[in-house]
Amino acid sequence: MNNDSVKDNIRNFRKNQNLTQSEMADKLGISRTAYRNIENGETRLISDNVGKIAEILKMDTAELVLGYLPDKGETGDSGDGKLMEEVTRRHADETARLSSQIANLKTEISSLRGYIETLKELIRTKDEIIAMLKKLDSET
Repeated sequence: MNNDSVKDNIRNFRKNQNLTQSEMADKLGISRTAYRNIENGETRLISDNVGKIAEILKMDTAELVLGYLPDKGETGDSGDGKLMEEVTRRHADETARLSSQIANLKTEISSLRGYIETLKELIRTKDEIIAMLKKLDSET
């Protein structure tokens, strides 16, 4: 789950209920531009807006955020609290995964830079050898 999937869920659920962006904005008490910015991901969703949007769309907050309605065992009795724990856990997992991927890419970039320098040195050596051979050929 990421911000893109949440905004896509909001847009899809709104369209499935035949609501326009203007109608959603009116129900939320915000401008159409402000609502459009939510759907476009230009405005960070805060829990108040997510809860209000879920209420307008007559759905559980977890369903709106996740894109599906989790089992009761998944959200427990506290609902939104468990959802936030799950979102926080997934965020931490994704952050750790991306940090690891960044570290691996930095290592690969460093290795490739070394490889490029080696290739440049080989090209200089080749050019020197060609120059020497041409000089020998012209002397004979």
